[in-house]
This record gives sequence, C-alpha cells and structure tokens, in this order.
Amino acid sequence: MAPAAARAPWKDLIPVLTIMLTIVGMLVAGGKMLGKLDDNTRRIEKLEVRADTSSVEQSDMKANLAAINAKLDLLIRRTPERP
Repeated sequence: MAPAAARAPWKDLIPVLTIMLTIVGMLVAGGKMLGKLDDNTRRIEKLEVRADTSSVEQSDMKANLAAINAKLDLLIRRTPERP
C-alpha cells in the first residue's frame, strides 16, 4: 500500500474560514442596516415635528386672516358711498 498523500494543514481550515467570513460579513451588513434605520427614524421624527409646527403656524395665519377680513368688512360697510 502506498502512503496517503499529505494534505496541507491550512486546507482543512478553508471551510471554517469561509463560514467565519460569511458570518462577519452578515454582521457588518446588519450593523450598517441598523445604522441607516436609526438615521431614517431620526429624520422622520424631525419631519413630523416640522409638520406639526407648520400646521400650528397655518392655523394661526388663518385666524389672523379671518380677523383682517372681518375688519375690512366693517370698514367697507361704514364707508358713506356704500349702501
């Protein structure tokens, strides 16, 4: 019988290294995805606050415009040329 061919010891580690690199890659990709998710969540919250502020400002402007319109109506009715 011929002696078995000697294999290089590092070749036995190839499957293990492949699995480890795959797991590390998945962890890095997951971390990046979580970072983007946090960033998007923060940006959405800022937009919601801005929308709420804009809504309040619009309602204030509507109230002011209504008051101005009421005053103009009173001025127009008091003019002697108008019946």
